[in-house]
Amino acid sequence: MIRLINCTIMFCLCFMQGLKAQENSLPKSGFEQRIQLAVDNIRLIDTHEHLMSETEALSVPADFSCLFTNYQVSDLISSGALPEKMYGTLKGKDIGLEAKWEVMKKSWVNMRTTTYGRSVLIAAHDLFGIDDLNEQTYKELSNRIKKAHQPGFYEKFLKEKSKIDACLIMEYNTTNPRDVEKEGNCNFKRFFVYDKYCSFFGYNKMKARLSNYGIEFSSLSQLESLIDSVFAQDVKKGIQGAKFGVAYYRTLKFEDVSRENATAIFEKLKANPDRIFPFEEAKPLQDFIFFKLLSLCDKYKLPVQIHTGLQTGSGNEITNADPTGLTKAFFKFPAVRFCLLHAGYPYGGETATLAKNFPNVFIDLAWSALISPSYTRRYLQEFIETVPNNKIMAFGGDSQTVEGAYGASILARETVASTLIQMVRERYLTETEAVDIAKKILRENAISIYNLNLLN
Repeated sequence: MIRLINCTIMFCLCFMQGLKAQENSLPKSGFEQRIQLAVDNIRLIDTHEHLMSETEALSVPADFSCLFTNYQVSDLISSGALPEKMYGTLKGKDIGLEAKWEVMKKSWVNMRTTTYGRSVLIAAHDLFGIDDLNEQTYKELSNRIKKAHQPGFYEKFLKEKSKIDACLIMEYNTTNPRDVEKEGNCNFKRFFVYDKYCSFFGYNKMKARLSNYGIEFSSLSQLESLIDSVFAQDVKKGIQGAKFGVAYYRTLKFEDVSRENATAIFEKLKANPDRIFPFEEAKPLQDFIFFKLLSLCDKYKLPVQIHTGLQTGSGNEITNADPTGLTKAFFKFPAVRFCLLHAGYPYGGETATLAKNFPNVFIDLAWSALISPSYTRRYLQEFIETVPNNKIMAFGGDSQTVEGAYGASILARETVASTLIQMVRERYLTETEAVDIAKKILRENAISIYNLNLLN
């Protein structure tokens, strides 16, 4: 009995000591506002964009529809009220403003509550002073957009409004890259997209995709030489890295295929030039080319972005984008920095596991807050709890327009701030730790991981 009483006393003393320790670690009053202010003042590094040049932007219709240039259209179509074949109508120059509104107004009512819709409202309010998009406001919003779309508006919206110091632009046409860095004065950096090399299912299709380079090939070794040559040209142009979006049409499960097996498939395609081969037959050759490209990224010390998780558009196969399929590539190229885009939505736990286990795997939350702020908050907290914080990047607008980049930047700041505030409230982080992490995941990590020289 005495022993029981002593144990009880000791337990109570330890419990009270724990309470006292917790009380001492309570954050000081006003920490929420201080963390939010710190996050709002960080100059961002935008790790993933598809921005057209300012010249291109000035050539398209400047009305409310430009706020729907990106992922918003996916939700308009998903709602069922806008047939996909009518999407082009929204971008047309010849259709009147009223007709555009009629095409999408029913869909807008349904999708305005998605985060894609929220980003439209954020841009309309913050950039153009319009509180809502509806029957009474779409014309005035269009007028204000038209007035704003003048030479120099990229710099205003990106550097001043969004507080972005540098953008990584995805460039698809490596033979004639856009001169986006000459416009907007926002330190544009290029990531070239190399999907064209490993997306073929037939010999003629392969030849057609690579015909722009003016180099003929009739063997796998000649194809490799072509890839070597073009890659070297891209490096000379100053590319910052490579990006693969192959999860839009095939699985990310890549195997380390021998040259003999790859050559046999190449010759099979060549012998049947008019046949489109099933994926399973073409896959080993695609895998071989993918590893070839990774070897060049290794050679030139370039980071690699890989699309993981949700694909934009309609009717995609989400299991294609499961990041765990990349495991053999992580083992094969330990010196290559693999940046898993979009927080792997909905494969957040898998993404955390890979970044925790592999020193060469990093998490990039580009687009994530635009897909779902709650998902981003939930998994950003999990990432901070499981992954060293130098391996996380929290912002990429993944947009074609500067208005889209702005809306995404606001959503990213909000999700980062609210996540860190909650972790301080729960006393997992101190206020100082939270602010330091915010600076790293919104700016400093991207500079380090993507080798960015902001002086150029």
